[in-house]
Amino acid sequence: MPRTGHSTGNISGDAANRPLRPRQLDVLRAIEEYVQRHDRPPTVREIASDANIASLAHVANLLAALERRGHITIERGVSRGIHLTRPSGVRILGTIAAGSPLDLFDNVEQPETLDLGAHAHIGGSAQDSQFALRVRGDSMIEDGIFDGDYVLVLPAETANNGEIIVATCMTSNGGNGAATLKRFYKEDTGVRLQPANSEMEPLHISKNDWDADWKIQGRVTGVFRRY
Repeated sequence: MPRTGHSTGNISGDAANRPLRPRQLDVLRAIEEYVQRHDRPPTVREIASDANIASLAHVANLLAALERRGHITIERGVSRGIHLTRPSGVRILGTIAAGSPLDLFDNVEQPETLDLGAHAHIGGSAQDSQFALRVRGDSMIEDGIFDGDYVLVLPAETANNGEIIVATCMTSNGGNGAATLKRFYKEDTGVRLQPANSEMEPLHISKNDWDADWKIQGRVTGVFRRY
């Protein structure tokens, strides 16, 4: 059934990108967690209880702020009319090799969602752009990243030395690209992609080859493991 009566409002880009205030984030988490548990929106009173806020008026003000920021929409006059505008999860864009490069992002057309609940919030617009990749291989085990884990990736084209990155050889796999998960080190002669497994050798890439064939797709911000 189509929803009606939504108040969308306009918001500037700067305001949309500012991190949420702590109480705003508490309310947003309460909504997300309630929807995950009950598969329906909460009432204002239920949000107040879950977020431990005594005043319903305060909750209403926080909800209005979240609506202005584009995180929710509100159906006026409806008890359970608070709707999330974004899925409370992170898209899984494919599989990443913790070993030799693997085909780049092999299921991007119909991605799954990795449900992290409140833990998905990293602040600002970054929460919309981050994605997850399923790890295949054991080259990063000494960094606590194991086969079958999911890494959370923030898109980026540059990295600092020592950061774990998604690096892609854009000319591999017939020009379709191949991705690998390694620690990044820029050196005088080029780039070293360092595994976190003492039984494996680093991948040394000359400056010319790096500039011509390779690209950083993002920096790893976290690891998630399903039990």
